[in-house]
Amino acid sequence: MSAESQRTAAAFDTLVETLTETRREIDQLVERAGATRQAVASGVVLSEFVGGEPRPLIITKMTELLDRMSDAAAEVRRAEAHQLRAEGLSHERIARLFGVTRQRAAALLAPPPAPHARAAKRPQRRDG
Repeated sequence: MSAESQRTAAAFDTLVETLTETRREIDQLVERAGATRQAVASGVVLSEFVGGEPRPLIITKMTELLDRMSDAAAEVRRAEAHQLRAEGLSHERIARLFGVTRQRAAALLAPPPAPHARAAKRPQRRDG
């Protein structure tokens, strides 16, 4: 197995793990959202209810899950692009396969930015 194939397989392993864990966490969020809906419908004071909710809050947790899934999917796409390039496909052909522009295919093949150079995806929570 080539290094590119190994990278692609590892990316899919991570994606499967991420999706499996996310599914479990979504099931928990469904329960919490249902309880919140019932509380709101029964007339509870929302500020008091939210103040007593376990952290992270539902929407915050959903955002974290979306970010985690997006990161795993992006790594699969990058790994696939590198494997396709190693198999001799041009940037243009990779772009057509993925349904993206040639520039986007080139970006997938470029080295990733340093971790500290990457901007945060979401604003961080402020206390207060």
